[in-house]
Amino acid sequence: YEIACLTEANVRGVRGHRAAAKAFREGKSEFEIHIDFLLHSSQAEEELPYGNIIALNENASVLHYLNHLREQPGDLRYSFLIDAGAQYHGYASDITRTYTRDEKGEFAQLIAAMDAMQQNLCTMAKPGINYIDIHMAAHKGVATILADFEFVHGLDAAGIVEKRISSAFFPHGVGHFLGLQVHDVAGFHQDRAGCIIAKPEGHPYLRLTRIIDPRMVFTVEPGLYFIESLLAELQAGDNARYVNWTKVDEFRKFGGIRIEDDIVVTDKGHVNLTRNAFAS
Repeated sequence: YEIACLTEANVRGVRGHRAAAKAFREGKSEFEIHIDFLLHSSQAEEELPYGNIIALNENASVLHYLNHLREQPGDLRYSFLIDAGAQYHGYASDITRTYTRDEKGEFAQLIAAMDAMQQNLCTMAKPGINYIDIHMAAHKGVATILADFEFVHGLDAAGIVEKRISSAFFPHGVGHFLGLQVHDVAGFHQDRAGCIIAKPEGHPYLRLTRIIDPRMVFTVEPGLYFIESLLAELQAGDNARYVNWTKVDEFRKFGGIRIEDDIVVTDKGHVNLTRNAFAS
């Protein structure tokens, strides 16, 4: 029953996402995109599982952006990040996609690289795997992309992670439990007595540290952002010499990228509820 509800929540959320992507391509404002999402996912605003993140351009660098600006961006329409879901009988979907106006430009290539990396992370979702390993693989993936796209030079992916440069571009955890609550409970519980599995050092925002079991439901949502405050901190430190600041400055206007799917773990692997909904 619960998996069926989560499946339907993804189907309804994807309907809204498709409408939102179309609205972005038509040049609509954040507020207008938000309204189109509500209409096509058949939800009133108070029925949403969480406030829609509808972020154009540099607003995508704000992780929980909620402003919904009324002004249309016109020709200054570079990118669009949408983090929005739906509810069905109290169960939530939590879905994020990123789009760009110039589908042949380098930012489109960056989105494609992040999407491929996110799908590789999803293949790790199976019983017996430590979710922390998925999170650390996400950092390695982001680090590889930073090097491949020449945002960082003089270090390989391992060095970028070790020096915590990847954390300046990917500052949050790779996901969380999902169910009746969007950020569902017991992400750190080791046993029924409530003993806690600690977060890895240097990763304070990870919300899930458990060994994966069948029938767990969680998100996988790596991101790569150009966040002013974190970039300023990076630029002021010893690791600034490894960063191609000219290249970074060119991408600030895009804000960032996040790709998020909802995963159900099976006895031998997983089912991606979000990709299945987009494919239907």
